[in-house]
Amino acid sequence: MKSLKKVQSYLLAECFNKLFIGGQFVDPIDEEKFSTYYPATGELLHELPNGKAKDVEEAISSAEDAWAEGTWADMSAADRAEIVFKIAQGIEDNLEMLAEIEAADVGKPYRQAAKVMDGAASEGKYWCSLGKVLDADQDKPVNSGGGKGGVPPEEYDVVYRRDPIGVVGLISAWNYPMNVAFRKVAPALVAGNCAILKPSEIAGLTCMFIGKLAKDAGIPPGVLNIVTGGRDTGAALANSPSISMISFTGSSLTGTKIMEACAPKLSQVALELGGKSALVIFDDTDLDKAVETTMKGFLTNGGQICTAHTRLVVQDSFKTKLLNKLKEELEKLPFCNDPITEKDRGDRAWEDGMTDVVQPIVCESQHKKVLRFLDEAKSAGVEFLTGGNVPDAEAIGNSGGYFIQPTVLVNVERDSDVWQKEVFGPVLSVRTFSTEQEAVLEANSTAFGLASTVMSSDPAKAMRVANRIRAGAVYATSNGEGLLAEHPAVSRGGFGCSGVGRELGIGGLHEYTELKSINYTGFSLNEAKMK
Repeated sequence: MKSLKKVQSYLLAECFNKLFIGGQFVDPIDEEKFSTYYPATGELLHELPNGKAKDVEEAISSAEDAWAEGTWADMSAADRAEIVFKIAQGIEDNLEMLAEIEAADVGKPYRQAAKVMDGAASEGKYWCSLGKVLDADQDKPVNSGGGKGGVPPEEYDVVYRRDPIGVVGLISAWNYPMNVAFRKVAPALVAGNCAILKPSEIAGLTCMFIGKLAKDAGIPPGVLNIVTGGRDTGAALANSPSISMISFTGSSLTGTKIMEACAPKLSQVALELGGKSALVIFDDTDLDKAVETTMKGFLTNGGQICTAHTRLVVQDSFKTKLLNKLKEELEKLPFCNDPITEKDRGDRAWEDGMTDVVQPIVCESQHKKVLRFLDEAKSAGVEFLTGGNVPDAEAIGNSGGYFIQPTVLVNVERDSDVWQKEVFGPVLSVRTFSTEQEAVLEANSTAFGLASTVMSSDPAKAMRVANRIRAGAVYATSNGEGLLAEHPAVSRGGFGCSGVGRELGIGGLHEYTELKSINYTGFSLNEAKMK
């Protein structure tokens, strides 16, 4: 396949074949590699360096040296941001190449991959804009008393500071490799930390390019390190006593293991974990908009997104109309047989119009995992409205890829795995409600609480229900616009098993800092600054 050969020509660059430690590209100590495959065909895409615990130790040692030397932390946040901005600009300048690599690595249609790259660059620039904000907050007088307690005594001169945490570990996800990785790297560095990035072993090729951009931008050696490898590599990072914080995006199961590793040393964690988001649709919603929103909700990125709306909670009087139309539209969808070249069609997540192409699952192991969910549902007698199988090779246009038909399960029991667990594929489970109270009950009927959406033409009703849903990001809409949309200035995070901490917004930057108060007595803060 010519498109695959083109991507592989990009991957000959040093940064895609070595670890990035101490400002240099180096081979892993054991010189091992691991393979990644093109999801659309199953063909070998690339062999990556397999960093292990010893390589993690080298990266941590390098970061510790940079932290002890203090040059990066002692800079103003605005000066750090100017350097990090060059990385964001580098992503934008190399957008086409990076989009093609991510399309090949994840199986994401090029059109969507390009939007994601552009989003990562824009979001990075947003983090850089907060450098001056962070500087302005340094030595900020506590003149309000911080709330109900009133102001400090007159003889006190109390200020707040936001200090960097130290050496931090950043473990990113495979579904949006560059976006998730840079969402950690940029604020961590602007805040003044030294960092080790561990991309996902399933898909993380674009993350490796950050090393080249960091070197070109002039990031001091050791401030940012990148070690690729498997689960043991991430475990070595989380378990290290030298790591003061772990920021992780991924499954809730792995998140609990990271919390366990961090508990004995009481190091901080920021966890953006799984989801099982509900899409609540009332019967006063426009039918076409409801179908479009449902398709966007569970097919964006092939359903491989933590905020995917994979639970449809529909008013019983609207169910038949909605499901009949949904089935009709889903069975028309073509499959994305070469994501690298798919520039005219996408998943429509950020555009008007129906979802118009189905992408493959990212890898063989994830493909098997989704099929196990479907096999178990069939064995349990769950009713399939449509889908549930691997499509015929003729429907795809090639064989060997990791495709699954868009699947809708109806009349699903509330305690079933397909209702309670994150499938991470193009699978939608459906339950009904009759009253607002029942709608809220169904939306809140899992341990997850990452995102949810309420659709109604009645704004008061949409607000009432949205306010009662336990999720970190809730969309209240009459037309489906804004579904899954993120703006870097708007903080988000999870309730329950969906995570700890918040990302995006000023709160996302503060996650990478420690709040410190300094009490000056006997002389004023202004005197200290003068000298």
